[in-house]
Amino acid sequence: MVKIYISIGSNKGDRQKHIVDALKYLQQYVFILKISSFIVTAPVENVKGGYFLNGVVEGKTAFRPQQLLSFLQQVEVNVGREVFHKKGDEREIDLDIVFYGTKVIKRENLVIPHPRYSGREFVLTPLLEIAPYLIDPVTKCSINKLRKE
Repeated sequence: MVKIYISIGSNKGDRQKHIVDALKYLQQYVFILKISSFIVTAPVENVKGGYFLNGVVEGKTAFRPQQLLSFLQQVEVNVGREVFHKKGDEREIDLDIVFYGTKVIKRENLVIPHPRYSGREFVLTPLLEIAPYLIDPVTKCSINKLRKE
C-alpha cells in the first residue's frame, strides 16, 4: 500500500454532506489515516459558484495511480458531479491526487504531484496541518518550508 494525499473540496449545494458522502466512498479503497480541518475559501482560477469547503485526506491505497484517478472520478459522479462538466463550473465535489507516495508522474491526464498544489492556499493550509514534514519529490522541500515561502 502506498501513502497518498487527496485534496477535497465542495462549493455547490450542501457542501458538508457532499464531503461526508465522498469520504464514505473513499473508505471503500482508501484506508484513511488523517483528515485535515476544513477551511472556507473563495473560488480561485475563474471557478464559478460560492465559497468552498476545502481539506486534505491522508490515506493508503493499493490502487495504482491511474486506478486511483478513475476511482476518484467515479466518487465525484456518485456524489453528484456531472461526468462532462465544464472547466470552472461549480462543483458538488472535487477530488485531486496531490501526492502518490514519492512518485513523479507526467501524463496527459495525470500529473503527480498535482501541478498547482503549492500555489493553492486551500491545499497548503490543510496539508500543513496533517503533514508539515512531507517532502515534495520534485522540489525536495517540506510542506512547512513551501508554506513559509
